[in-house]
Amino acid sequence: MNSRTQELTFGAMIIAIFGVLLVMNRQTAGLFEEMFFFILPIPMTVFSLKYGWKDSLSVFVCMVLLSVFLGTLYTVFFAAADAGLGIVLGTCLKNKVELNRTQLLIMVLSAVFSLVGSVALATVFGIDLNAQIQEMQTMMNNMFRNAGMDTSAAGQLLSKASLMRMYVISMGVLGIVQGFIIFRLSLLILKRLRLPVPSPQPIGLYYPPRWTGYAALIIFFLYTWSMGKPFGNEPVQNIMQTVGMCGYMYLLIFGWIGISIVIRRYVSGFAGRFLAMIAALFLMMAVPFAVLVVGFLYISTDFHTRILRR
Repeated sequence: MNSRTQELTFGAMIIAIFGVLLVMNRQTAGLFEEMFFFILPIPMTVFSLKYGWKDSLSVFVCMVLLSVFLGTLYTVFFAAADAGLGIVLGTCLKNKVELNRTQLLIMVLSAVFSLVGSVALATVFGIDLNAQIQEMQTMMNNMFRNAGMDTSAAGQLLSKASLMRMYVISMGVLGIVQGFIIFRLSLLILKRLRLPVPSPQPIGLYYPPRWTGYAALIIFFLYTWSMGKPFGNEPVQNIMQTVGMCGYMYLLIFGWIGISIVIRRYVSGFAGRFLAMIAALFLMMAVPFAVLVVGFLYISTDFHTRILRR
């Protein structure tokens, strides 16, 4: 009975913390809403880590009901999504799931929630995507004209379909970055609370499945082919280019990681971290195809293992 009372009390405290964050968001008129989305999963993570996912469901329902009274429909969706992320993260930590797999799962779920909330349910939340794309198109056209460039040469790049693909991809990337920050921030706070969680591992110790490198490279080649010879079916063309851009970015990200690890093997300390970040960024801007090749080698060959053994 005492244990059950403690669980109920702790759950009420977690719900109260969640509610305080929602009240602060409402009182600031959503000014720091995006920042709060990084913090909202943490209370649920703490409860799930202590009591498991089954006992967390009742707390989750209370959090969702609380967000209905204290936020807009947009806030309700992302508050529920963040609480769900907290349950997944806390449960994985409680069951001692391999840390890099947990991080990848949180990043993927965060990207899915970001795409659903900002693209699939945009009209439900009162977001006019067509108006936003039109505004982006006008702004970029004006930017090209002010720079003295011919906008007709970039017609395909500035088309509504192309800008919509760029918007979808950017929302997915934003979700991935948000998931990474949520994971790392949650581990940091849990460690400060002296809860039994492992320390985060360096991203260089994560080995992605080798087949994903080949798949991303094939998708990228199909993407470049579709740019030169567009498919007759417009939906197929849009899907191909969207997936192709995702494959391209996937290889670039691991190329960045590979280059950073190589540089830090030869230059240690803060100087090494700073140099690795600047050099990888410069190479991505100057010779992205070289970074893409490094990314493929990092994922699908022994290049990753070799640079870690040095």
